[in-house]
Amino acid sequence: MKNVILMLSIMGLISTSFAQSVQLKGAVHSIEGDSIPGASVMLIGAVDSLLKTYAITDKNGAFKLVGVKSGDYIAKVSFYGYQPLEYGFSVDQSGDNQQLPIFHLEPKLLDAVVIDEHFQPIQIKGDTLEYDSRAFEVKEHDVVEDLLKQLPGVEVQEDGSIKVQGKDVQQVTVDGEKFFGEDASVATKNLPANAVSKIQVFDKTSEQSEFTGIDDGSETTTINIKLKESHKKGVFGNIALSGGSEIPTNESLRYETKGNVFYFKKDWQISLIGMSNNINQTGFTFSDYRNFMGGAQTMRRGGGDLGGLSLSDGNADDGFLTTHATGINVSYKPSDKTTLSTSFFLNNFDKTYQKSLFRETYYNDSTFFTDEFAVQNSNSINGRGTLFFQQKFDSTQQLNFNLWGELGETAYLNDNLIKNYNSEDGLFSSFTTALNQDDFNYSFNSSADYRKKFLKPGRYTGLDLAYDRDNSDIQTYLSYLNTLVNDGVPVETVTNQDQYTLSTTDNFSGAWTWSEPITKNQLLQADLGYKRSSESRNRSVYDILDDQQSENIVLSGLGDYLQTSYYGELRHKFIANTFNTTIGLNYEHLILSGAAIFASSQPYDYIFPNLRIDWDPNKKSNLRIDYTTSINAPSLNQLQPLQDNTNPSQLILGNTDLTPEYAHRLNLRFRNINQYNFSFFMANITGEYTENNIVYSQNLNEFYVTELSPENIGSEKSLSAFAAYGASVHRLKTKFRIRGNGSVSNGLVNLNQTQDAYTTYSFSPVISIENIGKSIVDLRSGLGYNYSINTYKDNSSFNNDYQNINYYVNMTFKLKDRWEFNPIFQHYFYPDFETNNEIMLLDFNIALNLLESRKLQIFVSGKDLLNQNTGFNQYYLQNIYERELTETLGRYVMLGLKYSFERFGGQ
Repeated sequence: MKNVILMLSIMGLISTSFAQSVQLKGAVHSIEGDSIPGASVMLIGAVDSLLKTYAITDKNGAFKLVGVKSGDYIAKVSFYGYQPLEYGFSVDQSGDNQQLPIFHLEPKLLDAVVIDEHFQPIQIKGDTLEYDSRAFEVKEHDVVEDLLKQLPGVEVQEDGSIKVQGKDVQQVTVDGEKFFGEDASVATKNLPANAVSKIQVFDKTSEQSEFTGIDDGSETTTINIKLKESHKKGVFGNIALSGGSEIPTNESLRYETKGNVFYFKKDWQISLIGMSNNINQTGFTFSDYRNFMGGAQTMRRGGGDLGGLSLSDGNADDGFLTTHATGINVSYKPSDKTTLSTSFFLNNFDKTYQKSLFRETYYNDSTFFTDEFAVQNSNSINGRGTLFFQQKFDSTQQLNFNLWGELGETAYLNDNLIKNYNSEDGLFSSFTTALNQDDFNYSFNSSADYRKKFLKPGRYTGLDLAYDRDNSDIQTYLSYLNTLVNDGVPVETVTNQDQYTLSTTDNFSGAWTWSEPITKNQLLQADLGYKRSSESRNRSVYDILDDQQSENIVLSGLGDYLQTSYYGELRHKFIANTFNTTIGLNYEHLILSGAAIFASSQPYDYIFPNLRIDWDPNKKSNLRIDYTTSINAPSLNQLQPLQDNTNPSQLILGNTDLTPEYAHRLNLRFRNINQYNFSFFMANITGEYTENNIVYSQNLNEFYVTELSPENIGSEKSLSAFAAYGASVHRLKTKFRIRGNGSVSNGLVNLNQTQDAYTTYSFSPVISIENIGKSIVDLRSGLGYNYSINTYKDNSSFNNDYQNINYYVNMTFKLKDRWEFNPIFQHYFYPDFETNNEIMLLDFNIALNLLESRKLQIFVSGKDLLNQNTGFNQYYLQNIYERELTETLGRYVMLGLKYSFERFGGQ
């Protein structure tokens, strides 16, 4: 409790001193004397031209500016359809509230040119919110992310993700062009802030909607970074390097180097980025690291998931990771009709991972305990590239082409020891395993779409084609010693095997669309489509005895699985200014086939109703109701009875009797976003009902090996809710956000051939607070709580509940444009666990800008100064409790240099 009180006290420090601050009152009218509600009044410092505060006039045209300190200011008043007005004045040190005069706006004349020496910090242009970077203070070494933190309504999360008025930003473009594909954080973490002219925020509709003018309901929250004219013709970037060691041992050298170069000229954008480190930084995008961790065909956890050896679960903070990465992005737009952009990443990851794990597994008639120890090394090199091409033949025809591809190879070494005990602490089995695996894989996907619109509004046609392929070639050497204890007598079995697995997945789809207007605001649309998905697997397993190979026919096998579907959909669209509906009915004929799986082809016929309602009662609010239905066909791994023995303590079986799942999903979403005062409220409720739910049943056989087998077990129901509210409190100079998640799910599980019903509840509220003015101090803090309950109808001994609490404080203090101090503190509580129920993490960074230009920076960074990053994790999952401890990177300190460079002009 003391720690929580301390945290709340620190959060309270966000509220800066208000001594000698005043409140300004005023009103905005037309020249005829009519009040103007909704006009923006922005207070700008006369000396530094920075935005200090702002207000929006109420229904009577009145406004208040609070927390204003003494000084010289310019009031910038604007409203759509009127010429902006500026008023200069001073606030004295008396501390008395001040009444401003009534501001009278003149109507904007048609085709008039208004010369404005000042700038408007924030403008609302239709559906676009535009920020002028000149109103916000940025330092020499700041990146775009540092600028975004200062913008009203914009939140930068601890992981680098971005929210605008509560909505997740899914795409970042530079001057309207894609930047390193769809990886939003690459631009915000690498582009220098002083290169930015404006930040534009808007909901980007799909390319089809933009071309046809018909809203298809698809939108992507997008940030567009407009560069300064000077930076559109030149070279700029930076380079940084640092080194140090772990303390107090000084045993291992720690280093990090990174840099970037940006070249912009006329129709070209060329960007090059690179990095290398051994401090567990994952590269420029976490997706590349996740793909590296996902390369192993064995499952991630030995207990919680479906078999396989216990490998790293993908958390970059666990273990010891060395990363080398580079990337290039090229955009070329020779005309308004042609766009070409491409990017390529090359990554090398090397990770060492050491883990100890304790597990309790509960059955209705017994409980057993597991101790597990794992040592793993994995090394991967992979390349990933994207290509986008768009050609507009004329105003009625457009062709888009997308290509994505990846090629990589990963080598795994894994040693694993598993010991199982009964409730009397008696050892009844142990498994010692050594695995050496090499995985060569490639994948690509391509898509092309053609759109043609006609003179009659709403009439258009389109053709979509897509093809993708995944290929994995795995060679594995597996050696294990199984020890089963029967009546106190251990019986040992030694197995040495070579395994070769070639897996390929091919997907092809094609669809034709026609849209026909039937009235001014009604459309009838039809789709015809074909989809083909094939999976093939060729697995050969050889037992090794006396250096001789003999095929293991039980574990070897061929598998081919084909899903073919033909579908047709009819949709009716009603489109009005504030109210849109879409009602559709889709028929699909699905055929599942595979000679090694089914005796004959398995045909299925489905009807999929769908409904969407969009209502905008005003410019600030939106209500959306979505009802969809879909199927999920079983995969080849679930169908084919080919045993996976990479974890000898668990056995994965197939089930050829599986049928597709049929899911209903109803979603209600409400948003209220005030672009004037940057407050928002969002609520989302989703209900799902799945028939023929596929669940993995667990059975402990006579050899104390857990058998996992997929089955269609009844239905699963779930309900989840999300709500968030955020606003700025100018009197306290803070902005805050409160959000909460809640869910409940109900289904069936099969444990040791006994079926039981489970219900899971979870609740997770979070509050975050940060200050508004960040030119000197950037202070962010938050408090999170999570509570989960798992209950079982017949086996109450499986019931469990747990909670955890965490809070953080992240402060950056900038002193006289030279010094920068950045402490980061995180505190985690696990009150329901007996051990390791509290962890505190402290990082500290200090930087000093040198030279008159401030382009050279020297910095010191310290990580985990309390040395508590133990890699500890624990959780409940169905009938399993696990507690694991991973050896990981601890306390270290590094000293580094950073240099920024630029060269502009025509040369």
